[in-house]
Amino acid sequence: MKKFFTLIVATLMASSMMAHMHGAMTFAGASSVNVLTQNTGNACDTVRFEMASTSAGNITLPVMQGMAAIPSFTIENVAFSKGENHVISIAEQTFTSKVTVNGEEKNIKGSSISGSYNMADNSLTLKAVFKYGSMPFDLTYEVKAYYVKPVASAITVNVGGTFIYGNDGVTYNVRKYIDGNVEKVDVEIPTYTLDNTVMGNLTLGTYTVKGLTYDEEKGGYYRDYKNDGLEFHFTAENNGTKTMDGQYSFNAAKDNNILVKYDGNKVTDIVNAFQMGAMPFAIVTSFNTEASGISSAKIEKKSDGRMYNLNGQLVGESYKGMVIVNGKKFIKK
Repeated sequence: MKKFFTLIVATLMASSMMAHMHGAMTFAGASSVNVLTQNTGNACDTVRFEMASTSAGNITLPVMQGMAAIPSFTIENVAFSKGENHVISIAEQTFTSKVTVNGEEKNIKGSSISGSYNMADNSLTLKAVFKYGSMPFDLTYEVKAYYVKPVASAITVNVGGTFIYGNDGVTYNVRKYIDGNVEKVDVEIPTYTLDNTVMGNLTLGTYTVKGLTYDEEKGGYYRDYKNDGLEFHFTAENNGTKTMDGQYSFNAAKDNNILVKYDGNKVTDIVNAFQMGAMPFAIVTSFNTEASGISSAKIEKKSDGRMYNLNGQLVGESYKGMVIVNGKKFIKK
């Protein structure tokens, strides 16, 4: 019976590993680079781990800043073994790699790489000791990173409580990790487009909200990020002409917050409420992995008779030019 259960565990472990072998996994986390007595830290490095088989994989380390910049490089065929509790162990081993910098090939000779991948909490711990090119001293790189999970679905976007738009396919990158004893979440909001809005075709750029913590009342990981100093690129195009194109910050006097909900390890909902710059409209983006796609934007919820210019700013009766009233464009003379 014991052998039977051991076989089941091994089978489940192999199945889980095989599920991860369909592509490279991305991990992000804090790192350190040590050369002699110099220690350089980085709050968030990105590492890639690709399982080539059930016993070996390729690890790509990021650009490192130490006594000199070390370019990103890949260590191929790193051997690992399956352990208990869904832990993959990378026993200490030597490695070699090469990179080309400005047309010159540089050799990397590693005296050791070791670490582990814990599938239970999605953490990757690595330590690599190596010499780069003609560098006379060993460099030690250490990182503890957490799996960055891409989650994709349609989104609905509510602008000013008046108009609802949508995008059929948007992918957020979500990272859950442990900071001290606190479980936190980082969310990368991707670039996405909204077509045929009252302001024309819009493109909202990428930014990342870090440090969401669990809020019992809200039932998910939450952060008010209005004072985080974040910016994103925003463009509005109307009849082939860009009416807005630039970097915008979030209005610290308004609501800017994000909520991420989980069902087990699965992200189910992401609700992002924000207001950019001096724009009069609040925007609420709702992502749900069970939501069906919305092919176009067209639901008008109410008519308030107010006039807006093509930049979405509220204007008065004295304004002349193209205006938007109840979602329709008019020329006001």
